[in-house]
Amino acid sequence: MTGDLLWLRPWWLAAIPLLAAAGFWIWRRRRAGAWAALLAPEVRAKLQEMGRFAPGGRDLAVLAPLAAAALTALALSGPARLRLSETSYERVDPILIAFDLSPSVARGENLADAQAAAAWILGRAEGRPVGLILYAADAYLASAPTTDAAALETLIGALGPDTMPVTGSRPDFALNQARALFGEAGAATRPGLLGADVVFISDGAGIGLHAEEEAARLKAEGARVWALGLDRPPPEGAPPADPEALRRLAAAGGGGFAPARDPGAAMEAISRARRGVLARSPLAPQAFEDFGRWILLAALPFALILFRREAPIRRGRDAS
Repeated sequence: MTGDLLWLRPWWLAAIPLLAAAGFWIWRRRRAGAWAALLAPEVRAKLQEMGRFAPGGRDLAVLAPLAAAALTALALSGPARLRLSETSYERVDPILIAFDLSPSVARGENLADAQAAAAWILGRAEGRPVGLILYAADAYLASAPTTDAAALETLIGALGPDTMPVTGSRPDFALNQARALFGEAGAATRPGLLGADVVFISDGAGIGLHAEEEAARLKAEGARVWALGLDRPPPEGAPPADPEALRRLAAAGGGGFAPARDPGAAMEAISRARRGVLARSPLAPQAFEDFGRWILLAALPFALILFRREAPIRRGRDAS
């Protein structure tokens, strides 16, 4: 995901089809010169015999300006990829896992899926710091964002039905905890914050209007909220999974939804969203390797053709 190509300034690409259309039109219209379409064939032949008219044919050099312009537009569009070794921007956009430990998850088959999904995120965080919030009837910051994946994996593996002191399900508390960490406090202490990705791993229990409002506030402050849905049968007496509630939560937070047992699409979307935010940020020159300069070099030979000197037309014997 890190090495995928993107366009830092994609609006420049709109010029390429226009230049291609202009080149096609010129290629079809241009023959032996601007006068070719106006002269009768016998007049043109006589002028060529006298050396007053250039030979017929299509001169590729006439397309050189358009080729140079098209390559320049491609260069200006900023084809780039995220630097594999760049670390200076990593701490401004952490991932925060909101782990549901309400009874419908912690006391059933969904717990193992939730732990596997959290570990999967850790393995594909692209060097980003990952934090962990646990929630049931209350929410607690179990780990501030860290790049120590091994420590978080150990913590996640130890989670169980007795981890939380009180039972219930208040996802809005978890979102409020995220706002406190990366929203209001983050804006004061890290003015360069690009926005955290908050990833809910839940069966959807307890999600209502309050949670959706908190997700919308996070989105307004620059973060994105995603949801990985748990769908195993709940333990006896627990409510069934509610994937639609998770979809609404993710939509309110500007993110997306995916099943917890197949989180690949969600993580790819998270990576794309992150790259897009970085591309629009002041950190883009440091975060991305821009290939535009090399494409601009390829335009130079076409530009040099514009400076060529036309050979004079040789006069025939009758020209004088």
